[in-house]
Amino acid sequence: MARPRAFISFQMEDRWARDFLKEHARNPGNEVEFVDYSVQDPFDSSWKTQCKLRIAQTKGTIVLIGPTTYQSEAVDWEIRETINQNHYLFGIQINSDKTHRIPDGIPSSAVIRWDFSQIATWLSTWV
Repeated sequence: MARPRAFISFQMEDRWARDFLKEHARNPGNEVEFVDYSVQDPFDSSWKTQCKLRIAQTKGTIVLIGPTTYQSEAVDWEIRETINQNHYLFGIQINSDKTHRIPDGIPSSAVIRWDFSQIATWLSTWV
């Protein structure tokens, strides 16, 4: 069975969470693959074109939700683009001791706590 590819959307200040998630995925026993396309300039039209292509090459998007994620115009755009492409979408609260505001476009029922087995379970539904 092919490993589901996931686009990771995050606020740059939460890059540590993206790196941590990618390290978990490197374990050969995990059935997941991540694509990272970090935002350099979210208002550059070539970035959006490339981002659309990257999202299209995946089954869905994982949004890493930190303290200011809901304020990020780039994350907001990536969520809208994921929805426009009819791809899967879910969020992960990155801090175990805090619940951060969920960005628009992600239903609260599609937000989980940081737990790699739960992340893998969500990804296994991406058919």
